Amino acid sequence: MKFAGTMLVAICLFTLCESRSYGVASSDSPKIGDVPPALTLSETLQGPPMPEISWNKLKGRVVVLEFWATWCAPCIQAIPHMNDLAEQFKDRPVAFISVTAENQDVVRPFLRDHPMKSWIGLDDYQVLNKAFRVQTIPHALIIDMKGRVAAIAHPEEIEAKHLEEVLAGKKCSLPAPVISTTDKFSSEVVPNQSPPLFEISIREHPMPERFQGSVGIWSSNTDHSQFTGKIATVKSALDAVFGVTSSRMLIDCKLPDGYYNFELRTPSGSSSDLQNSFAAALRSTFNLDVRFTTKEMDSYVLTQVNLNAPGLVEVEKLGGGGRPAGRYYSSGTRFKEVVNNLETLLGRPVFDESGLDGIYSVDLKWKLSAAEQLQVGTDRRVWRAIEANPEGDWIADLPAELREGETLEKVTRLKTELAKPDYERFRPDPETVVEAVRNRLGLKLTPVRRPVDVMEVTSAAH
Repeated sequence: MKFAGTMLVAICLFTLCESRSYGVASSDSPKIGDVPPALTLSETLQGPPMPEISWNKLKGRVVVLEFWATWCAPCIQAIPHMNDLAEQFKDRPVAFISVTAENQDVVRPFLRDHPMKSWIGLDDYQVLNKAFRVQTIPHALIIDMKGRVAAIAHPEEIEAKHLEEVLAGKKCSLPAPVISTTDKFSSEVVPNQSPPLFEISIREHPMPERFQGSVGIWSSNTDHSQFTGKIATVKSALDAVFGVTSSRMLIDCKLPDGYYNFELRTPSGSSSDLQNSFAAALRSTFNLDVRFTTKEMDSYVLTQVNLNAPGLVEVEKLGGGGRPAGRYYSSGTRFKEVVNNLETLLGRPVFDESGLDGIYSVDLKWKLSAAEQLQVGTDRRVWRAIEANPEGDWIADLPAELREGETLEKVTRLKTELAKPDYERFRPDPETVVEAVRNRLGLKLTPVRRPVDVMEVTSAAH
């Protein structure tokens, strides 16, 4: 089914009131040849003290400035490559600075498990991210010895030859970044016009040929009567708007391919009206039926067995976290979100009978499954081949040494894993998660079979 470039569904207006390896920049980002914004960091965890890091004091050195986060899978994937570069140029006038806007209580434990050879800078309140107009991460810039932007790229694009070029005072041969913004394809905004009270809109987001960064960028207000999705799939829209975990969502049809921008708004307190209207829009736009029903399913019951577990501690405020392979952690999250994450890890509904409520820091680790080992152990050249030819025979595009023996067997298993729906890929072994939850969180997961409220997504009858 082909859709028009712009689709507006059920709109009523009342004026009463997110793993591609290419550089991307917004139209107002620093350009190649520009003097970059001031290098303002709130703190450094590795490298010189914060006052010693400024463009003035770094003149005469080439600087690789990377924006990253512990929860960002492509950022983690790029770490070995950046470490290799830092090692190659450790005795040369090159500085590697990796900047994250996360809390140091999140970053320090991450660095113990994922050592980084760059200087690590903290960017409280995203001051530096905003100054550089960073839209997607990982995002890197090369600053030349005169203090001007020499290149903008995905970290894995940067090779030793590019740094040698800049050290020699030559033009960097990295391609110019794609200029793309998440609102590039949205409707024209009328100045001083209040937003609509009611709106359900879905617009195709044509993707540039060369694009790097986050997709599925969703935000909502506190009562879930407003949602905005940028460069988002239909699956991510189902997740965000209906708030149903993958284990309680039964998809019995092929969802539309491609990326879309979603604007969903109803009056405050009308979240159920928004869901009903969005379901009607999905039917008329994509021929999808969304309905809720009850089914008997294999599930787990969650109970508390240890009040002093080391990996689950009640805290006062929300904080950052992530779910890299073999670990789920947060410096502060609501217990409901802990349960939802367990559902996602286990692939089954979890009934919470723990009696716990409030905000908790979480630190859960388990032994990597074969699928998780495959994810973290795959050569970055394989991921690049997949990005370049996702629907084709990317195995044939690999270097010869990656198409023989054990390496070929591993690559073949990766292709099988990638054929699964994205929410079923690289799953941990349930038994190891259940054991870790008991030992680290003091919670017991008991297998049961119970009626479960589920959301079914099917092709609508004509």
